[in-house]
Amino acid sequence: IALAQSWNLVGGYTGLVSLGQAAFFGLGAYTTALLLTRSGLPFFLAALISGVIATGFAAAISLPVFRFRGIYFAIGTLILAEALRIWMINWSFTGGAQGINLPLDTAPDPITFYYVGLALAAGATGVIALILRTKLGIGLRAIRDNEDAAQNMGVNTFRVKLYAFAMSAFIAGLAGGVHAVYLGTIEPYSIFSINWTLIAVNTVIIGGIGTLFGPIVGALFSTLLSEALKDYENVHLIITGVILILVIRFLPAGIWGQLSHRVSLLLTKAMRRT
Repeated sequence: IALAQSWNLVGGYTGLVSLGQAAFFGLGAYTTALLLTRSGLPFFLAALISGVIATGFAAAISLPVFRFRGIYFAIGTLILAEALRIWMINWSFTGGAQGINLPLDTAPDPITFYYVGLALAAGATGVIALILRTKLGIGLRAIRDNEDAAQNMGVNTFRVKLYAFAMSAFIAGLAGGVHAVYLGTIEPYSIFSINWTLIAVNTVIIGGIGTLFGPIVGALFSTLLSEALKDYENVHLIITGVILILVIRFLPAGIWGQLSHRVSLLLTKAMRRT
């Protein structure tokens, strides 16, 4: 849910088709792993710092990346995860291709992990809900509808996009840090995989892009489907692909978007009758 909400903030509300969530997710995972193994910081502080590092990285690359638009922006952000993956493979400080094994005593118990994940999901959703009620939220949706028109109306498009990009990276970095400790070991091939980006994008599209509760519905649907087909990986990929195509074709607003639209129509009809 948190990873999907991080992409929804950029892709759903700002209209920036970013494919770089795996870069922020992996960077957060490596930051937490390095802090736990080399500095001995507690888990919660290390995870928080991982979000800050991911935010700093997003801010550092924003100037060149925001020069691109459309498909070129998507390709530019896609390269980020691949570049970081190659860097980590060849950097001995992070264990190279072997990755990092975290100390066993750094991981909380499973019950604590559940509440950490729940807090992360609720926090990401709550932050976005607050943003949508502010001037920043209006600016995000104005850029999504028409960036040039928004700039002509006085919206500082670079600053608004930077805020959205940075906050998205912070959430993804936190999720990566928590995931690293949950796994207990990380390596660059899987932690910077494009699958993390695809999971976030697919979840948002299935649930409802540009909606607050769409990523939650999409995450619940995708997780339940994944658990039901965990012994049939190839079948799972095929079914997920078919569902995604059907949603794009027949439910472009996603599951939650379609449900909320139907409910609003029913309420409108009921009010007219009364």
